[in-house]
Amino acid sequence: MKFSTARRPLSVALASLLAAGALAFGTAGARADVLGSMEVTPATGTDTSGITLTTAGPCPAEATNLIVSVAGSGFPAEGQNVVSNSPIETYGSTGNGGIVVPLTQTMRDYASTAGFTTLQGRYDFTLTCRAAFGSTTYGDFTAPVWFTSNTAYQSAAPAAATTTTLAAAPAGPVVVGTAVKLTATLAPAEAAGSVRFLDGAAELGAPVPVSAGTATLTSSGLAVGTHSLKAEFTPSDPAAYGTSVSAALSYTVKIKPPAVTTPAKVTGTAKVGSTVTCTVAFGGATSVRYVWLRDTAVISGATARTRPLVAADYPHKTSCRAIATNSTGSTTATSPAVTVGLGPALRNVTRPSITGTAKVGYRQTAKPGTWTPAATTYSYVWKRDGRAISGATRVTYYPTRADRGHLITVTITAKRPGYAWGYATSAQRRIG
Repeated sequence: MKFSTARRPLSVALASLLAAGALAFGTAGARADVLGSMEVTPATGTDTSGITLTTAGPCPAEATNLIVSVAGSGFPAEGQNVVSNSPIETYGSTGNGGIVVPLTQTMRDYASTAGFTTLQGRYDFTLTCRAAFGSTTYGDFTAPVWFTSNTAYQSAAPAAATTTTLAAAPAGPVVVGTAVKLTATLAPAEAAGSVRFLDGAAELGAPVPVSAGTATLTSSGLAVGTHSLKAEFTPSDPAAYGTSVSAALSYTVKIKPPAVTTPAKVTGTAKVGSTVTCTVAFGGATSVRYVWLRDTAVISGATARTRPLVAADYPHKTSCRAIATNSTGSTTATSPAVTVGLGPALRNVTRPSITGTAKVGYRQTAKPGTWTPAATTYSYVWKRDGRAISGATRVTYYPTRADRGHLITVTITAKRPGYAWGYATSAQRRIG
């Protein structure tokens, strides 16, 4: 059979053995009277500080020995001995007979012995007055300490925690000038003190006393924008209750939506190749964006205030839509639609010409010249002495005997979608 062993301080083991022996001798039962309190020195310290316990008075005359234990989070439920069964006479005393017991180890040492690492909350030291042998006890002295962190303790009870919550009515968003009622609710409700209402770091009015767990403040002065509102509780007795601050309450105050002051209108020449402008004015807008439409359908990518009209706009209707925005919302204004006309006729920049040998039977080739804007297609009409030659409408022409001695030209029609056609005629050449 396998046995497990646990290391214990020799004094603890000896005390247990003595107690067991005393039971064998049939000693009287224990008494659990509380004799008084103890002072913890120093009153504040750390997990590695040396601690001294001083009782408020002496043990009863019958007691010859004492034991000290500590109980709390991490320690056994019945407590862990920190001073084994020891004669009272080995310790110093105060003028009123109080017993001065320096602990030989620190709270960190005791926690390590108990097998845990986090010191937290309340721990109670109990000094038990007892007989040297047996289990007879004559009462206890007690003293608490509180670990406010894993490493820091204090002998005074920490202030009771409070919580503060904040609500606003009406619920935001509201328009500027609205009377907003702020209500701070405190728990526990019996905590006395006052509440500061804050907008960011700025205080709203004077501190308000707490009454029956609440404090209220009404303000009409919240400016346009988003506010971070908080309620901060300050107790009248900091030793009894702690301070607390509510979670930030985001609260929005808005201006009115933008208003149209000049109706939307498409201005400029509504012809292909021209640029039109969406003319409109708003009051109270922080930004304006634009949408252009063709026959009521939104034109992808057309989001500027101005727009060049393209071939695809002819002969459709175009209009613009302006969307003005501020912190409250958006207002839309749509212009009346205008019909897009043809752009101007293509203009000849370099005159058309004819290449090839100017003789009957030799191929003549028309060169269309250059145009602005650039043409996408051309058509051709060949002429003899200024009159159209029947069927001669290709880019090339072969002169016949009827052309000998006459002057031929070619007239070019330049075309581009959305624009009026342009016309130009080449210089004459005589066919030999």
